[in-house]
Amino acid sequence: MSERSATWRAGAPAERDPQKQAFGRARAATACVLVLALAGCSRGAALETGPTARVERGRIERIVVATGTIEPEKEVEVRSRISGIVDQVHVEAGDLVAADQPLVEIERDLLEAQAAEARASLAGSRAGLTYAQAELKRAVELRRGGTVAARDEEDAVNHQQAAAAAVARDQAALDSLLIQLRYTTVVAPMQGRILDVDVKKGSAVASVASVTGGTRVLTIADDTVLHLKGLVDENEIAWVAVGKEARIKTEAHPGRSFAGRVRKIKPIGERQQNVTYFEVEVLVVDPDAASLRPLMSADADIVTEVVDDTLIVPESALLYDGDNVYVEKARAAGAQEAVKQPVRVGIVEKGRAQVLEGLAANEEVRLK
Repeated sequence: MSERSATWRAGAPAERDPQKQAFGRARAATACVLVLALAGCSRGAALETGPTARVERGRIERIVVATGTIEPEKEVEVRSRISGIVDQVHVEAGDLVAADQPLVEIERDLLEAQAAEARASLAGSRAGLTYAQAELKRAVELRRGGTVAARDEEDAVNHQQAAAAAVARDQAALDSLLIQLRYTTVVAPMQGRILDVDVKKGSAVASVASVTGGTRVLTIADDTVLHLKGLVDENEIAWVAVGKEARIKTEAHPGRSFAGRVRKIKPIGERQQNVTYFEVEVLVVDPDAASLRPLMSADADIVTEVVDDTLIVPESALLYDGDNVYVEKARAAGAQEAVKQPVRVGIVEKGRAQVLEGLAANEEVRLK
C-alpha cells in the first residue's frame, strides 16, 4: 500500500455499528419519556397545589341594587303670594318648624296705607248708601200721596242701587287688601325641617301669580319619613316587587345599613345612555335612621330571593364555554388531570354562586 492510500484510509470515517445505533436510539427515547414524565409530574404538582375550595351548604340571597338618593316624604318649595321686599327672615336652614309658624315677613307699609284708603272709601260709600236709602223711602211715600211722579221714584231706586253697589265694591277692595296684608307673613305650610332659605332681608320677591311663577322663598320638608328614590336596570327589574325587603347603604355611614322596604315601582322606564332604567322607591323603616339626610347618595340592596340551604361555591371556581358552565374538581390521588364537571348555576351574589346540579357537598373544586 502506498503512503497516499494509507493517509486517505486513516482520514475516512469509521464504519457504523448497527447495534450501537439501536442502543443510542433507545437511550434517546428513554430520555424523552423521562423529560415528558417529569414535565407531567411538574404540571400535576402545580395543579394539585393550586388554590381549591370546598363545596359548602349555606344561605344565599339574590340582590338587586337600586342606586339613587335619600328623599323626604314631603318637600315643598314655599313662594310668596304677594310681591314686595323681604323685611324679616325668622328661620335658618336646619330649623324645625311647626305648621303655620311665621317664616318670612314682607314689607307691609304700602299695603296698610292702601287699606286705610279703602276703609275711608268704604265709609263714604256706606254714608252714600244711607242717604240713598232715605231718599228712596221719601220718594215711595210721596209717590203714594201723589206728590211726585213715578219717574222720581225710579230715580231714587236707581240711586239706592248704585250706592249699594259702591259699598260692595269698596268692601271687596278692602277685603283684598286685608288678605294681602295677611300674606305679608309667609307661614309654614306643614310641620317639617327647613332645608334651604333662598332670600334675606331686602330681597325682592315676586308673587306666585307672576309670569315666572314667583320667587322661591325657602324649601321645607317632612324628614320624619324618608325613602330612597333609585334606578334599577331593566334586566333586573323583573325580580323586584313591592314589599321586598332592602338594605340601604350610604357613603356617609360606611359599614352600616338601614332597613328598608320597596314601596313603589314606576310602571314606565326612562332611557339613559341607551339603557332603560325603572324608578323604584324604597321606604326607610329602620327605627335608627335619624342620621340620614335628604339628598344623600345611597344604594338599596333589594333582597329579591333567599335560599336558606343550598350548595355554594366561590364564583371564581366557575368556568365558561359559551353557554355551558363547569368547574374543575380537585384531582384525586393518582389521577393525571383535574376533572371538568358541568354544573347548573342559580343565584350569583357577592363572589358566591349557588350550584343546582353537578356537585355534592364537601367536594373540592379549583379556583381560577
